[in-house]
Amino acid sequence: MHDLVAAQDIIKTALAVAKRNKIKVIDKIEINLGKVIEHNQVITPANLKFNLNLVKKNTIAGKAEFIINEGIGRELSIVAVKGKK
Repeated sequence: MHDLVAAQDIIKTALAVAKRNKIKVIDKIEINLGKVIEHNQVITPANLKFNLNLVKKNTIAGKAEFIINEGIGRELSIVAVKGKK
């Protein structure tokens, strides 16, 4: 469940970044993921990506690719949102 909440936050932020930058279709979202622990469980790249793919449906990020890099410490951050204007 914690992966789903993280995915919802990432998509919400990416959509706000896209709106601010007048991006009409998001192609790629790059994320740094460190050792993030929620409810005594580590958020894994595979679980995060699975939930991102669920949450992105019916948004301008519907066909977005996710690149998940290994982050530092407990980092979970968006590095870049790329798309077409």
